[in-house]
Amino acid sequence: MWADEKEERDTEDLVYQGIADLTVLRDSVLRRYVLMAKGEVQRIHLTKSGGPPLRIQPAYKLQAVDKSKHFSYLANGRVLDSSATTRGYDLQYWQEFFRCGNMIKGRTGPASALGYTTKKKDQTVKQFIESESLKHTSFQPFDNLITHALFLASPRDQQGWIEQVFLKEGKFLEATKATQGQIVSRWRWKHHSLDFEIEMTQSKVFDYLPVKLKYTSRDKKMPGLFSESEIEWIEHKSTKQFLPHVLKSATGAPFGPTEEHFHWVFDWRIGNEIDDKFFDCESEDFRQQFSPIFDFYFDTYGQPGGILTGTPWKTPEELIDEE
Repeated sequence: MWADEKEERDTEDLVYQGIADLTVLRDSVLRRYVLMAKGEVQRIHLTKSGGPPLRIQPAYKLQAVDKSKHFSYLANGRVLDSSATTRGYDLQYWQEFFRCGNMIKGRTGPASALGYTTKKKDQTVKQFIESESLKHTSFQPFDNLITHALFLASPRDQQGWIEQVFLKEGKFLEATKATQGQIVSRWRWKHHSLDFEIEMTQSKVFDYLPVKLKYTSRDKKMPGLFSESEIEWIEHKSTKQFLPHVLKSATGAPFGPTEEHFHWVFDWRIGNEIDDKFFDCESEDFRQQFSPIFDFYFDTYGQPGGILTGTPWKTPEELIDEE
């Protein structure tokens, strides 16, 4: 009896230690990093709705942060196919938020001759983000791993949600050891009108970082609001830290027979890997800073020909096969 209780306490301790280690890892990596995430969002209509049963939206995330310099660049990109542009070819469409010290800039749209718009002195940051349609630049590459996949498409910033879901609002129920050194824990999380049972799997191979999450809605009015996520980690060569490498998530809709599937492949540069010159406050198109590092080229605008198209989008499966 006492042995069983001790094993339960030890297993619970490993669960909480893994969560704590995830927050420490997040705070360490996100002090100074560059991230390019490539992926897709699939919207699936499970019943006939008059539209296509499957829509695939190619997507990108760009992030560059150096907290010591008060520098942050956050961008959300998607590819508009030729049928949506009337130009006969695919176009990249970007939302960019650019902060360096007290200077804040932004831009939304395809490549053009227009530069960044600078925040006016009488504008708040929130007002500027709304006026320039920059809400979807927010993405948390650690916190979003463990949140319900519904929030991957939300403009709301999920910074600090690891703590909010598991250490503040969530209630721990139980944890058991599974095969191959994995631990499966169960939680109950209520957030405003949302009510979920969470099942989280943590892997000994990755120092008990989470590798699977499953959210089951307990709200009888929204039974289809499920969420399932799988996380693949990769060890950084020099720091030996584990970094998120692949995220696969799926969610049902609150109401109606619709699902959204997200598939992201992360490519990181962290700490001293990044040259100080990368964080260029004077850049007129900060996307170009990413090109030599990630061997990726962005749509640009050139006279007199107009838009010069960049690197074609590749599916996440193609990116993984190339590694």
